[in-house]
Amino acid sequence: MADVDRLRRLLAALAALGAEDPEGWAESEVGENLPQLARYRLLRALSRDIEAWDAAAVDSLRDGMKAEGARLADPVAETTRIARAVARETVFSVLYRLADPNSDDLPTELRQQMPGWVLMETTPAGEPTHRVLDALYEDLDKPDSPAAAPGDRTVAEGWIRETNLRAFCESLAAEVGYDFDDSDWLAIDTALPHTDDEQPRSAWYTYPLVGRTRVDLHIARSVGGGEVSVSVRGTVDSRTRIRVELLVDVMARYAVAPG
Repeated sequence: MADVDRLRRLLAALAALGAEDPEGWAESEVGENLPQLARYRLLRALSRDIEAWDAAAVDSLRDGMKAEGARLADPVAETTRIARAVARETVFSVLYRLADPNSDDLPTELRQQMPGWVLMETTPAGEPTHRVLDALYEDLDKPDSPAAAPGDRTVAEGWIRETNLRAFCESLAAEVGYDFDDSDWLAIDTALPHTDDEQPRSAWYTYPLVGRTRVDLHIARSVGGGEVSVSVRGTVDSRTRIRVELLVDVMARYAVAPG
């Protein structure tokens, strides 16, 4: 009876994740004692990171390199730079998913039913030492030195229409799984008039959004204009970074009507 109940729970969880063959995964976990639900959850998240690399994502990456002053006149050099950047983002995503099983987009109720995982050190003989290799993504860019704090990593920055600021905040919060409400907006709306984007970045207003991961939103008004400069900082996977970059672009180009 215990195996039947376990199989039923596994089937429900795998079906909720969208598995094409939930029966096969569930029967393998019960019959062979393999962590198939955790395995499927991780592969599902990584597959979505791969699918996020569409034409818009590559264009965004290319635009970012141009903004940094990269010399892309040579097509081979440009392709090499893009390939390295994609490889870096892919490795970052894998390490991020390994460090934080809850970085996927599952509803809270479903996430609470899911197994997670850790990456653990072993002895030369293959025995676990129970020391976890955590947050490797933080050291990816500087393997020979301690990582910068997550808040030091720029996710996206630019400017948006001031009339789109609330929609931008709500959309950004949704990307990291934070429940943005009227009290959050009141704090931002109250602080915004006292900011000036010509002042040092340290003088901008900062608001943290803490959900599945944390990002810090830095904002300042363009005095005399109708724009708000924004900078989003934190440590996120490549899919979220691309979506936030596109969000900034959309909020700059278009006037968003309230729903």
